[in-house]
Amino acid sequence: MNNILRAEYKKIFFLRFSKMYLLFTIGISLLAGLIFTITTNVTQGKTIQELSVMEVFSANMLGVDFANILFIIFTALTITREFTSQTIHTSLAAVPNRKKFFIGKYITFLLLTIILSALLVALIYLTSQSVLMVNDRTMVHLTNSRINQFVLGTLIMPVFYSLLTVAAAFFFKNSGGSIAFSLIIMAIPALINMFSESIRSLLLPFMPQSAIHSLSGTAETFEAMEVFPSILVLFLWLMITSIIALISFQKSDF
Repeated sequence: MNNILRAEYKKIFFLRFSKMYLLFTIGISLLAGLIFTITTNVTQGKTIQELSVMEVFSANMLGVDFANILFIIFTALTITREFTSQTIHTSLAAVPNRKKFFIGKYITFLLLTIILSALLVALIYLTSQSVLMVNDRTMVHLTNSRINQFVLGTLIMPVFYSLLTVAAAFFFKNSGGSIAFSLIIMAIPALINMFSESIRSLLLPFMPQSAIHSLSGTAETFEAMEVFPSILVLFLWLMITSIIALISFQKSDF
C-alpha cells in the first residue's frame, strides 16, 4: 500500500497543473473569506463592530465552502483523467488488484484534503485575528468550546465531499458526472427545505449537510443531531457510495 500511495502522490504532484490548482484554491479561498468578512455591512447589514466575534469568524470561514467546491472539481478531474486518457490500463497493470487501487486513491485524497483543509483553516484563523485586531475587537480563542466545534465541523466538510467525489469518479468515470453528483448532494437540502415541516423533519437528518452542520454547531431546527448520529450519517454515506463505486469499478471492462 505504501508504494501505491507514493505512486498516487507522484501522479498528482508531477503535474504543474495540480500544484498550481491547489495553490490557487488556497489563495482564492482566503480572498473569498476575507471579502465575505469585510463586506458584512452589505451582505448582513451590519458592520464588523456590530457583529459578534463568532459571526466575524464564521463569515471568514465561508472561504472553506468555496474551497470545498474547488476540491470537488480537483478530485474529479484528477481521478477521471486516467479513465478519459486511457492511462488506467497502465495503472492497473502496475496494480492489478482493483480493490487496492481504489483504496489507494481513497486514502490519498483523504490525507490530501485533511492537510489542505487544516492549512486553509489555520490561515483563515490568522486572517480573522488580523481583521478583529484592526477593528479593535476581541481575538478568536481556540480554547472556546463553540469555536473548537465550529472549526472541527468546517474541517470535516471538504474531506467528506472529496471522498464522496472519489467514489463518484470511479462510478461515473467522467468528471462531469462526478462533480454533478457531489454538488447535487450538497444542493438537495435546499430543495427539501421548500417542503412542509413534516417532510423536512423526516429527510433532513439523513443528509450529509445536516450532519456536518450538527458537528459544527450551526444546525438549524430540523438538521440538529447528536454527535454519534451525525458521524454515523457521514460514515454510511461514504461506505455505501464507496461499495457501489468499487463494485462498478471491478465489473468494468476497460
